[in-house]
Amino acid sequence: MPYRRKFLTRAGYTTLSALLTMGFLQKDKQKQNENTDSIAATYPNINTPLRQIAAAKRKRYGAAVDGEFLFKEKDYADLIARECSIVTPNGELKWNATEPQPGKFTFESADAIANFCQENNLELHGHTLFWHMGKPDWLPYPPTLEMIERHVTGVMGHYRNSPVLKSWDIANEIIADSENDTDNPTYGLRRGVKPELIRDLFQIAADVDNTKKFYLNDYGIEGATWKSSRFLKMIEYLKNSGVKIDGAGIQAHLWFSTAYGFDATGFSSVLKRLNDMGVKPVITELDIIIDSPVPDTIPKLDQMVADGYKRFLDICFAAKVDTVTTWGITDRHTWIRHPDWMPKKTYGDNPNLWKFLRPLPFDENLKPKLARNAIAQAFRQAT
Repeated sequence: MPYRRKFLTRAGYTTLSALLTMGFLQKDKQKQNENTDSIAATYPNINTPLRQIAAAKRKRYGAAVDGEFLFKEKDYADLIARECSIVTPNGELKWNATEPQPGKFTFESADAIANFCQENNLELHGHTLFWHMGKPDWLPYPPTLEMIERHVTGVMGHYRNSPVLKSWDIANEIIADSENDTDNPTYGLRRGVKPELIRDLFQIAADVDNTKKFYLNDYGIEGATWKSSRFLKMIEYLKNSGVKIDGAGIQAHLWFSTAYGFDATGFSSVLKRLNDMGVKPVITELDIIIDSPVPDTIPKLDQMVADGYKRFLDICFAAKVDTVTTWGITDRHTWIRHPDWMPKKTYGDNPNLWKFLRPLPFDENLKPKLARNAIAQAFRQAT
């Protein structure tokens, strides 16, 4: 998936699975006679579209979409329209797509998705104005303030009066992965990025269009970690600087395993801190990989993925999260199955394991999986 350049590292996600102790490890009780029917009973099918189940609790379910497939595969488009209330373009709104040459803007692909949203009563989330990877070759990182102002004015200005685009990831993945990758230990920003630049970016965005919701979006913050601490400090800095910031995007590309634990308490503290600062946490790119040891059957794997969704979302909904977007909706188009981004340590050298990469609510044939039913159940039980 050419737009989705993210190299998964275990260090970024190994904060995620004491959720397992209540669910994943319980599978031993059924080990001798486990079958598809008994697994499915855990999360009974709920035929109502996820968007309706979520709306009943004043919440939203959405998915990332890829325009390449949205307009070629009717069954895929129909699934998005039926299940989602909000969508995020995979790459059509990133800098390399909207300003491929300096000062020359193009919105054909993004506008097509916006039109699809309008036709199907969907909201559109703008992703993203500032990212170290989704950029044209001519653009330095970080860009100059002049480049940022031209880009933000051009892109946000184009969608200022859009009836469907309601929110933006103003900045994406600005926090380094570790203290070894930053020259700013206080905020942990990627090398070369100054907090004042991000402050000015948010201010420029507000000057162009302050009617949209503004998010700071990042990954690897689903627990009490070095990275989540710096993420929270950066949000506090933006709040104290007086700039508009409405939400914190928690990507939640999750890895689960019976071999390591999830910092549920730490993640709850991150959510609480965001709420205390008046910055709404939203889940922006959720999917789930099962790390080694990989189960020996698809039903067992699907159970683990479903348990992961349910317990993760239970924590989110207890902390007033109202928007959940999965990074894709079907395993047919998951970025995780792309050879360039596949988690090679566990799966890359063994084609027999590729079938166990099933991170999304629907399978490659667009049939609902236990994960879809678990998401539905989490929404129905949310307060």
